[in-house]
Amino acid sequence: MDDYKKTIYDNYISTHNRNLCGENSLAYVKPSAIDHYYGRHMPEDKSARILEVGCGDGYFVYHLQQQGYANTSGIDVSPEQIDKGREMQINNLQCGDFIEFLENNTEPFDVIVAKDVIEHFTKQEAFNILLLINRNLKKGGRFLMQVPNGQGVFYASIFYGDFTHEMAYTESSISQIMLNTGFSNVRCYPTDPVPHGLKSYVRYILWRFLVLNLKFWKMVESGSPKGIFTQNIIAVAEK
Repeated sequence: MDDYKKTIYDNYISTHNRNLCGENSLAYVKPSAIDHYYGRHMPEDKSARILEVGCGDGYFVYHLQQQGYANTSGIDVSPEQIDKGREMQINNLQCGDFIEFLENNTEPFDVIVAKDVIEHFTKQEAFNILLLINRNLKKGGRFLMQVPNGQGVFYASIFYGDFTHEMAYTESSISQIMLNTGFSNVRCYPTDPVPHGLKSYVRYILWRFLVLNLKFWKMVESGSPKGIFTQNIIAVAEK
């Protein structure tokens, strides 16, 4: 790992997350949004073995555990974030390099999740990581990832908002790398606003109007209105 990345990851909460979101707490967990983005992709079997790589303080792990997925664990290289997760009494978190962990793992997972992780690696590193993740999934297992969306209208604030980011992705490049690392049935989804109250509902409606406008101008330029325009993009693929 580059020296500057190790320094930043060691201090990720105090020098990055806290500036963006304030103090980490379980109040940060928004079940309606997580369920909207990820719930439909989780297995029906609550005993499924699920791993989140680059789990941060573990809030996503916590949410899944609260939904009954007791066999869910997380790993992150940042001791500050893991310590915070343990302080919040989130179970099954460990501090370490997830690449080394997967290289030595002998029991495959039903689901592996990488939220806001793969963009921290170079193209070659990302390719190797996806090969490794595929190897660590059961046959028919599922991989979920969230990355900055290079086609997103405001993606720059996400991509350039973290000094350790190396790559942004699009629906096309995601499909390309996934299919070349052993995955199939690749699907991509936007991270559009989730209506759960009046304010968020207004945001949702305004965003839908903006998307229609973007699709119109894209069709004018390219002849096709297709595209995902949110800052981040979620990808789901199967082994």
